[in-house]
Amino acid sequence: MKVEQLLDAVVQAWRSGDAHRASAFFASDGVYHEAFGTPIAGREAIFQHFSRFFRDGPLWTFEIDDLLVEANRAAVRYRFALKDADGSWKERAGCALVDLENGLIKIWREYQG
Repeated sequence: MKVEQLLDAVVQAWRSGDAHRASAFFASDGVYHEAFGTPIAGREAIFQHFSRFFRDGPLWTFEIDDLLVEANRAAVRYRFALKDADGSWKERAGCALVDLENGLIKIWREYQG
């Protein structure tokens, strides 16, 4: 699977709320690190994080605006929006730097813009 296809597939898994599928794109010792958050290490811990967010989190959207890929690395420029309790949407721009190893995400590191 090409890097672009893998990244599209993980985003589609997020959008469908499928924590099993989304976490399966990470290496067993992969790291998911949201901007300003604590790194989450290991596929099982990433699965638990995604499960909680998909189950208990607010409504959200994730849109990729630009993707730069070179070999097993990618930069993902995106917009992420959360729906507040009052019904308004709060959007922020961000960038994720992604390292892949053996066709899986080794590190997904987000930076907020």
